[in-house]
Amino acid sequence: MTIWTPDLAAFDGPLYLKLVKALEQAIANGELPPQTRLPTHRSLADRLGVTVGTITRAYSEAERRGLLAARVGHGTWVKEANTDPANEWVIRQEEGHRIELWQNLPVQLDRAAIIRPMLGEVADGDLNALLGYDQEAGRPDQRQQFVDWLAEQGVACSEDRLLFSHGAQHGIMLALLATGCVGETILCEGLSYPGMLGNARQLKNQVVGLAMDEEGLLPEALEAACRTRRAKLLYLTPTLQNPTTAIMSLARREAIVAIARRHDLLIIEDDVNGLLPEPHPEPLVNLAPERVIYLGSLAKIACGGLRVGFVLTPPALRSAFAQTMRLSSWMVSPLLVELACKMVSQRQIMPLIQQQREILKRRGELLRHLLPAARWQPGSMHAWLPLPEPWRSQQFVAAADALDVGVASGEHFAAGQFATPQGVRLSLSQPATDARVGEGLARLAQLLQGTPPSNPLL
Repeated sequence: MTIWTPDLAAFDGPLYLKLVKALEQAIANGELPPQTRLPTHRSLADRLGVTVGTITRAYSEAERRGLLAARVGHGTWVKEANTDPANEWVIRQEEGHRIELWQNLPVQLDRAAIIRPMLGEVADGDLNALLGYDQEAGRPDQRQQFVDWLAEQGVACSEDRLLFSHGAQHGIMLALLATGCVGETILCEGLSYPGMLGNARQLKNQVVGLAMDEEGLLPEALEAACRTRRAKLLYLTPTLQNPTTAIMSLARREAIVAIARRHDLLIIEDDVNGLLPEPHPEPLVNLAPERVIYLGSLAKIACGGLRVGFVLTPPALRSAFAQTMRLSSWMVSPLLVELACKMVSQRQIMPLIQQQREILKRRGELLRHLLPAARWQPGSMHAWLPLPEPWRSQQFVAAADALDVGVASGEHFAAGQFATPQGVRLSLSQPATDARVGEGLARLAQLLQGTPPSNPLL
């Protein structure tokens, strides 16, 4: 840990901003190189003759600006340039000997056989109408086809509450903008989807990760946060939570909704995995349609390349979402929406979902055989592997990478200051074949039998 003591008299402004400016200068001129451990809040406060609260506020602001990183129990350190986890969250392609268990891409199936005849039907229809501009939410008849299909899956909605999006990732951004939550506090599970965390960072949101158990978010943690923080938005993945695979019971969902009603909290329900388990759990939007923003997509369950998702909005937010859609991209391509509508209206999407379930079941059995400590549930594209002592997440990721296996560190999913458990997420859906999944898991199982490599930075 460095004994760095800045001269705050050289800077203008409130004390905490003086310290932020000193940090910026010291990092820029190399006085504080990447990975430098900073003094504790108490020790720096004592040396500067300021309150601990001033140091805490300065460190938090510097972290928000991307200068520092911090984890409970691990201190605060200077970040490497371009080390924002969002920058690393990219699609990796498998090559040769390397096996990627890195990202939740749909299982590789012959989707072309289903899409090809639909393309012919679209071409034989009113193609010119699909090649022009359209309403921001899509045509009413297209929305109704999705509403009818969702009703069959147990999701209650109406045509006037649905609009199309460029996938669920775009839906998250629409929700943050339409609810006016730019720069506001967002509550979520302690481990959460990196895509949401990246969106929140871009919009300068303060993300607060809350305690979880085997079902996901703990109601008492949410209740405590609502009493002590000013927040109006909660982001959740209640079904096959990413990365832990947790599925909330109906009782847990009802408890979360009751707390949200008491504290007038809006909920973003990310249900991209919701149709993969069988039977489907009751979605939160059915329990509280007046405050739940429901996000769905065909990307995980059918075709990622279509980039068609959908949002069910509370009635009071319908016009705000429509305006946000117009300002962000005006509309989703009517041509792509029409293809998606044919998939759901002709029920061609259900065989794809069933094939994926069957493949994931086989891969889940491989996982249980090779890595019995991993957590996985039927239908899940991914598993969560808690690491035994003395392994640390980043050590394991680096060691797996040396064996040509890509996995996702728990650090990618840590929300705000949440203390990341030592674990990694394993995607069972990304490799092309069961054999490659088995080989990747076998390499990891062998790795766990050895001793972690020493690394002074971890």
